[in-house]
Amino acid sequence: MHLAGWRQPEMGNGFSLADNQEVTHQSGTSRLCSSIFMAVCVAPVLILGMCGLLGYNEKRAVCDQKAITAGEGAVKQVGCTDASAGSGSLVMFSCDIKQDKLPTMRLDNSDFSVVQVRGTGLKVESAMYQCIEKEHSETKKHKIGGGSSTVHTYTYSQDWSTEPIDSYRFHAKDSSSYRQNCGTFNPSWNSSVPRSASKYQPRMDVGAFTTTMTDRVPLTSLIANAAAPDGWQLTSSGSFYKGHGLMSNPMIGDVKVTLYTNDPFQLRVTVLGENGNGNMDSWTAPSSWLCSGFSLQDLRMGTLSKSKLFETLASDASFKTWMLRIAGFGIMWVAFCLCFGPLEVAADCIPCIGPCLGDSIQAIACCVSCLPAIACTLGVAGVVWVAMRPLVGIPLMLVWVLIVGGLGYYIVKKRQEKQGGQFQSASLSESGHIET
Repeated sequence: MHLAGWRQPEMGNGFSLADNQEVTHQSGTSRLCSSIFMAVCVAPVLILGMCGLLGYNEKRAVCDQKAITAGEGAVKQVGCTDASAGSGSLVMFSCDIKQDKLPTMRLDNSDFSVVQVRGTGLKVESAMYQCIEKEHSETKKHKIGGGSSTVHTYTYSQDWSTEPIDSYRFHAKDSSSYRQNCGTFNPSWNSSVPRSASKYQPRMDVGAFTTTMTDRVPLTSLIANAAAPDGWQLTSSGSFYKGHGLMSNPMIGDVKVTLYTNDPFQLRVTVLGENGNGNMDSWTAPSSWLCSGFSLQDLRMGTLSKSKLFETLASDASFKTWMLRIAGFGIMWVAFCLCFGPLEVAADCIPCIGPCLGDSIQAIACCVSCLPAIACTLGVAGVVWVAMRPLVGIPLMLVWVLIVGGLGYYIVKKRQEKQGGQFQSASLSESGHIET
């Protein structure tokens, strides 16, 4: 059941509602069905999916490292004047971007189409001053029946947003919070105002070579010397402003646009790739056991030595590997927690003590789920590394076996203790009956 604007002093489940609040209820049966669906359908899919992701991630980590190592041994360092140097091979060089040969760029179909920029790219940051809705939710379990009620509180404020916000869809637009903090609806985004985006040149010349890696050049230099389009004013911060208010005191509907391009005083870059008669492309590393098609191509700002460049590539690859490992493990942990969801909801259905018991089961399930998540993560990584690098994979598999074995031993021991306790209780009862 969904109730909005209900302003009775106190609800039966302990909630009092203001005009910027609404409550939703979920029955115990609905919660139980949802938890069973999550445990039976969603959790196994997540676990299998994360196993696949972790396996791919470990394979990619090994193959990336092999490609980087092979590239460091095969790369040729060339100068900036001879486009044929090292043709057909992996090369690296540190040269200047020829910005004077880049075509001009502009924003089509907007007020800023009159602004022309010569650079590797053009970055637009646009924002409109709008009314913004924020939601805070609080859920309480029912003492009887296993259901729950969630109170949604909506607050409103004015701030800059890079995306249009439809205030007609606000949940509590008739509340006092909305009237006091906003008081009017957000206008639509005018098509003459460009949206936040970045566009890049299709290619650029670096020394005697041509590369398509224009998106690797950061667009951080503020374009503040362009003439303001009609109806716009250039502010002291370098942004273009249009509206009924001032930049220091904007009104809802006011817009600002900031333009960036590459720094014209920092044009030195280090490029890595395969030279095809002056056209730089990705270099494919030699195929090896379970690794084929892995390539190298990179552009970094400034002058980098060979060792520094490949050290940076290895560091970036390692960072990506660990981010995917952490994400895969975290999602797998959540998936195993979902498997215990029906137990929590079933406990919530016990009158009076149900919510406390359900919260305890949830906490225990969270702790217990960590072990199988670790075991699966190490197991998948161990299988891949055993196949690709046995010296690393075998120790991982041993750790996995110890965790799984320990968990199995703990379960068997608890079952034996339980069976032993039941047998002892039965023996005592039988003895007491005979004596009587």
